[in-house]
Amino acid sequence: TVQALIRKAGASFANVFITIQVCALLGCMVLATQGITLALHHDRNWLDITGTLPLLLLASLAGYLLLQCAWITDKCSILAPLINQIHTAAMDEARQYLARYLTDSAAGIYVQGVRLDMTM
Repeated sequence: TVQALIRKAGASFANVFITIQVCALLGCMVLATQGITLALHHDRNWLDITGTLPLLLLASLAGYLLLQCAWITDKCSILAPLINQIHTAAMDEARQYLARYLTDSAAGIYVQGVRLDMTM
């Protein structure tokens, strides 16, 4: 099922995901430290900070990755109400079963047991 596939994918890259997020956070802290040091010491050259620009790229990509994972989880959450809006008498029971299954399964991307969604 979709739930099993998404959970397996989330479990397989959970450690890599956490490592990327921690590295991005550390990179942002290094960038902030470099910026503050540069602002306080007027004798330093602005080109000294260019060595840390790959960290800015890493932080941007890590944020993008987090947003995309949260977007996928939110799309899974929206699917059940969307199915409930379909009004067909012939498929009423099947539609309700599918909507209930999607709601009960709580499909989405999980990292270390935590569901990633846009509220993060």
